[in-house]
Amino acid sequence: MTGENASNPSRKAEEGALDPSAVETFFRENPAFFKHRPDLLMALDLPHGGPGAVSLVERQVNLLRERNIEMRGRIAHIADSAQNNDVLYKATRDTVLDLLSCRDANDVASQFTSSLHRHFQVELAALLWFDNASALPTLTNDDNILSADRTALVQALIKGGSPLCAVLRQEEMTALFGAAAADGSAALAPLVIDGNVVGLIAVGSSDPHRYEPTVDTLFLKHLADVVVRLQCLVP
Repeated sequence: MTGENASNPSRKAEEGALDPSAVETFFRENPAFFKHRPDLLMALDLPHGGPGAVSLVERQVNLLRERNIEMRGRIAHIADSAQNNDVLYKATRDTVLDLLSCRDANDVASQFTSSLHRHFQVELAALLWFDNASALPTLTNDDNILSADRTALVQALIKGGSPLCAVLRQEEMTALFGAAAADGSAALAPLVIDGNVVGLIAVGSSDPHRYEPTVDTLFLKHLADVVVRLQCLVP
């Protein structure tokens, strides 16, 4: 018998075919088989059940409805993100135009903070240079240069040289924005010249959840690049 099956592939295929009654027995013994296989369930051609029976077609419809709701939720999220990005882009553009109007390098910091308050409606804003930036030929206003102790505290926040969003202690908020009554949160972007971090720009809030690590810093990083270029070019 074994030798005959091996030499006759068609008979072997027929004998290997599933018996419908065996399939039925399997599903009766495993009623939850499709529970974790929704894709397989949706691929089946199923008739409606009789009176009192659970309709698998109805289950398919429910799965399609759930996926439709999920997809609509994703589309709504994408639309919200796009709208938010449009608002941020406009605010960034207006801020850059304000900065381009500066005729004195020492006006950049004050113009930057006022523009962020006006266009982004931020609670706190700052443009700060570390003490190692004092040699910049266009930087003569000591008001925007941090002292050595404040520089050390702030540099520790961006020691990796990358933008950061985080909850900050009161002393860190004070180092960035001046007097601060309590803890808060902030988004920071470093100012980099010739590979060296020589300062930062920051926006902050007394709400510790306003600038969580998931907040995108793309537009803030763009503003940091603009500030560096202006500081080096404007007399």
